[in-house]
Amino acid sequence: MDCLVAYYTERFKTVDGNVFEEFAKFYEKDLTRVHSWLESQFKKKTVKNNAISALHRREGNNFYAEKNLIKSFDCYTKSLRFAIPYSKEYGLALANRSAVSFELKEYHNCLKDIELCFKSDYPTDLKPKVYVRKTECYYELNQKEALNQCISEVLHFLETENVVEKGKFVTRLNHIKKLKNAKPKTDSGQECLHEIPVFPDGENKCLAYASTKVKMSYNKDKGRHIIASTNIQRGDLLFIEKAFVFAPVFKENKEFYSFKCYNCLSDIVSGVPCNTCTVCVYCDEKCRDQNWTKCHRWECDGMQANIWFDLGIALPAFKVMLEGALSGFQTLEGGFEDDVKHFGDKENNYRYFNRLLSNIHKNKNLAPYIIMASVVTTYLQKYTDFFTWFLTQPSCPKEGLNELVKLVGGFITKHIAQLACNSSTIEQWTCSSSDLLFPDVLITIASGIFPSVSIMNHSCRPNVTNYFMSDTIVVKALEDIAQNEEIFNCYGIDYRGMEREQRQYACKELYHFECKCVICSDPAHELDMLDSYLCPKCKGLVPEIKNTILSFCVNCGEKYHLKPFRKINYEAQKYMESDSSNQLELLIKSLKIREKILYKHHKDFEEVYYRLYSFYVKLGDAENMFKYFHLWLENEKARRGCNSRVVGTKLYEAALAILHCLKGGQQKNCTNLKDFLQNVEYMIKEAKAILNLYYPAFITNRLNKKIQFISTK
Repeated sequence: MDCLVAYYTERFKTVDGNVFEEFAKFYEKDLTRVHSWLESQFKKKTVKNNAISALHRREGNNFYAEKNLIKSFDCYTKSLRFAIPYSKEYGLALANRSAVSFELKEYHNCLKDIELCFKSDYPTDLKPKVYVRKTECYYELNQKEALNQCISEVLHFLETENVVEKGKFVTRLNHIKKLKNAKPKTDSGQECLHEIPVFPDGENKCLAYASTKVKMSYNKDKGRHIIASTNIQRGDLLFIEKAFVFAPVFKENKEFYSFKCYNCLSDIVSGVPCNTCTVCVYCDEKCRDQNWTKCHRWECDGMQANIWFDLGIALPAFKVMLEGALSGFQTLEGGFEDDVKHFGDKENNYRYFNRLLSNIHKNKNLAPYIIMASVVTTYLQKYTDFFTWFLTQPSCPKEGLNELVKLVGGFITKHIAQLACNSSTIEQWTCSSSDLLFPDVLITIASGIFPSVSIMNHSCRPNVTNYFMSDTIVVKALEDIAQNEEIFNCYGIDYRGMEREQRQYACKELYHFECKCVICSDPAHELDMLDSYLCPKCKGLVPEIKNTILSFCVNCGEKYHLKPFRKINYEAQKYMESDSSNQLELLIKSLKIREKILYKHHKDFEEVYYRLYSFYVKLGDAENMFKYFHLWLENEKARRGCNSRVVGTKLYEAALAILHCLKGGQQKNCTNLKDFLQNVEYMIKEAKAILNLYYPAFITNRLNKKIQFISTK
């Protein structure tokens, strides 16, 4: 694909007209290379293959024998994806996966696989074992009515079929019948872990998916933007928006994450694969069939040929085009001022998506967009029945095929440009190790478009944060926001991770504007300013400047050579790195040296404070634990923000460590236990408030359970 883009880009002229005219002109050119690329991709199609399915299943059997249940489960899922639907191999993959689900205590998923297994050509002689597993699931779930019915069903099967070792299975069923009345009552339903929150005061009537605490505003300088309609407090819900369109993001191995439904992004364990391609996995057959009717029937051949992996952003743009096709590519009249009165439609949001900026004429190089759109349009015309279908629809805006093809290609080009400026990366928290209570790594799941949320302007220091629940974004206030203040999102360009020059370049290249946020407008707010030395004369800041030996105090203007400062700080670092047995004394010595020459929020304080805190954790000295943790915390708040996720998790971890220390009776120098415990309680309260900004409730509720467990030990 890169070669294709490079070839046509060299022959591409600057865009002069509108995007539809430019696409039409390009599509009339010699597209031999586009056709050749598609043909080469289709010659390498990956299709269902029972032999490959069997290989993955045998690999899963080996892992299962080693009791590596997770890897065996993944192999059985891959086996299922490659198996011809409802064939013997399809049933074997499902049966084996159900065995793993049972051992993992995923009883509902085990039952789901068994039901699908019995719809396939699963060998009759193997069914008794799976039937017994089904009864055991109902027993574990305490579903007595279903259990009784299942036992009767299995006994009837054993009586009517010629089953080897029939007596063994009858004995097992009789044993379950005896146990069923002794099973303690449990909740047989699955806990709803992903309940989407709701606005406590109802939804905004003028701005879809938004709180009544915000509103859209417009002026020529800022364009459309979001402001607070009333005073907002940290943690307030501002947007709860379902994606207008999303497309899962491919992993490097050209696969999607198998634990996310391709149709709705819900978490899944025992996914159901597409009947045709080996890529897409769904919650269940219903979700699969809905997606096929909606869009996948025109994507699926491309999935088999791996074209969508190379086309990237063209996949969600294609999905947006399909949404538009259903309504005949409706648009709205009027200027942006009219959006202030009303914006968004939960039933048909395409018209409002189409109001989002594309920056077509600001883009220096539209060639890749038009080339990708040409590949998608050629694929639809040559390898699918999309245009045949579209021409029969009442919403079709053109009567002739040629004109319709060019119109669709123009819309795909426009939508690629709109997505480039407005799409959001849908991410999910996951744990980097099994002993973590709170997930600490974000993985990219999909690319989605949220029209109302995308109206927020960018700031390198945003005042909102968000998390995702399936295909829904939840936006919360990161701090208190006064009435009529603007509400800013971050487009991934954060001053804590990028220097000013990098940020300005990224904003201009990706979004075509110069950032004038509070950080970019005043160099004194840049993070680098925290890594300053103290002026010996006035205690003002003397910035550390790379590749130079001179600097000036920003307060009094005194000129200084940086070499003496650097030398003293280097000596302090040598104490930190010493292997001496008297580490505590050396840590304190290093700290005192740095306190004389470094600004209080310098990055080099972070390590020494945290090492002192950790040292006192081992000693069981609760007061010094508290002292040095809070010194570290103030440094961390200054550098990462008072409401950063790291601050929340560390507050929580430190509170638990101090509680453990106090519970164990190891506390030293704890002069006022009551006040001390109140401070710890405040730490827990602050941790909960911060973590609620970054995680859904089903994750943060674990904090309450953990604290309750510690307090009752």
